[in-house]
Amino acid sequence: MKLSLIVLCTAVLALTGCSTHMRSTQDVSFERQARWLVLPLTNRTTTPQAGLRAQAIVEAVLAQHGARPVVAFEQENGEGVLFEAGSEESRQAVRAWVAEQNGRYVVSGVVHEWRYKTGVDGEPAVGVMIEIRDPAGELLYSGTGSRAGWARQSLGETGQRVIDDLIAPVID
Repeated sequence: MKLSLIVLCTAVLALTGCSTHMRSTQDVSFERQARWLVLPLTNRTTTPQAGLRAQAIVEAVLAQHGARPVVAFEQENGEGVLFEAGSEESRQAVRAWVAEQNGRYVVSGVVHEWRYKTGVDGEPAVGVMIEIRDPAGELLYSGTGSRAGWARQSLGETGQRVIDDLIAPVID
């Protein structure tokens, strides 16, 4: 009896230790062999470069799932190195870059949580919204996900899981 109680308590603890929440549009599918453009995700956190980190993860996750080619926007003038660029000039530069890239899909989004929780364990917590649009700006897919990881997990690992959970189901 004691052993079964211990097993039950361990299972409950394991299930509640790491929470994940995902929501997305349904019944969409994108071609892997299309030209994918990845923009920096807008950083709505207090963590410097969270959007740039998420952009790099999006790029890697797309490639991992066979998306080819994947091209990422990079700041040429150094703006956004510490904090992501948000000026009108930056937005115009992004629009011009998208127009000249001849891409099929444009991936962007928002990072709304990217931090370690305060406390003894300092679990990573990530919240991301991903959008996939056509180059004209029409929204084709939108998904949002969040995850609180274990104390020994990194923000990068937790972010990769969230982003993978959002992107993997929609790639043919």
